[in-house]
Amino acid sequence: MLEVPDSKSLVTATKSLSLEYTAPNELFFLFETFGRMCNDAMRIAVQGKPKNRLQLIQAAYPRLKEYGLHTHYILSACEAAFSAYRNKRRKSIPHFTRNFVKLDNQSYRLNHFLLRIPVTPRRFVFLTLIGSAYHSALIDNPGLKRGSIVINEKSVNIAFSKKVRIINPAGFIGVDLNERNATVTAADGWTHRFDGLGDVAEIKERYRDIRTSIQRKTRGDRRIGQEVLVKYGKRERDRTSQRIHRITKEIVDYSKEHMLGIKMEKLTGIRILYRRRKSAAKSLRTRMNTWVFSETQRQIDYKARWEGVPTYFVNPRGTSAYCPDCGSRVAPLADRKLYCPTCDKTWDRDVLASKNIMACAVPQARPSKGSCEGERGDDGSNPPSRWREGNSAVNHIRERPEPGRVCSAS
Repeated sequence: MLEVPDSKSLVTATKSLSLEYTAPNELFFLFETFGRMCNDAMRIAVQGKPKNRLQLIQAAYPRLKEYGLHTHYILSACEAAFSAYRNKRRKSIPHFTRNFVKLDNQSYRLNHFLLRIPVTPRRFVFLTLIGSAYHSALIDNPGLKRGSIVINEKSVNIAFSKKVRIINPAGFIGVDLNERNATVTAADGWTHRFDGLGDVAEIKERYRDIRTSIQRKTRGDRRIGQEVLVKYGKRERDRTSQRIHRITKEIVDYSKEHMLGIKMEKLTGIRILYRRRKSAAKSLRTRMNTWVFSETQRQIDYKARWEGVPTYFVNPRGTSAYCPDCGSRVAPLADRKLYCPTCDKTWDRDVLASKNIMACAVPQARPSKGSCEGERGDDGSNPPSRWREGNSAVNHIRERPEPGRVCSAS
């Protein structure tokens, strides 16, 4: 019998909804004014060096009030400026050039697909949104809390949140992401290879050639070239995102139906591996930089959290080097095959990796604060035959980490 999760298992799940609309002329004045407010707030932040957003609001409020917009725009402009100011990766003073406005959930009204936003006190703009039955189900759901909205020239992005109870998993699913496939293995024996990522890689290769051709033909007019690149860039994103969506939805739906947690590799920094090879070709750099593992993991993570499915990230080191049955080091063969001399068994490389990902990341009995180190055998190998135990794998878990933390598998 599964242990019922306590109140501490309640987490906040968020989802962003994007709806198209036709922008009225009055909205472009709002875009331009809000952009100037953000840039003014950024200059005040650079000069005053505020420690928090409240200090920036206090310093910038008199200047931004002169624009005459609703007070909520002052708060949103300071929030956007302070987020950009505190970005540790920035190399210069940020300058806001894109047309957008941001509002908190207290400043707008949304009645089905009719959105009302303020411009100045007691003056409003009404936007008619374009949505489907899926959008309507979220907008009209009284159990969802509406968050802030971001409006740009083409779409309105609305944030929704809800409290969900994380399930107590009876086992786990290991997800091994590769450039052209995603292979999953579940504790109940289900193994599947999703080849849709191969279509994504081919789409990116095709559109890379298209972009090269556009840049060559529009070399004399950068404005036209930029417009065409934006058009084809949107097509590329739509086609790749839809294929990734189908894969991630099927993985999360299976996990929810069978009460399984999801484990993935933490692949942070993997794109720079080509730098270790001085002879790395340009094509290798391009393939690594266009690999969609980050977007795939992001979709799995937020969809799983929305459904109450826990997700864990494990150290990728050694997941393709050891046999999941006996823990012995395997030898590489042709056609992405691996051979275990101890078991005298040949493995598919991706299936072996997914089994090891699913088997590792069992936390220690008392992990140190801020960490959740994975547990292996005394010799550093994977526990033998753990993946065969099916739903009884939950008996090995002494203290489960919070979803989303990183667990070591090395």
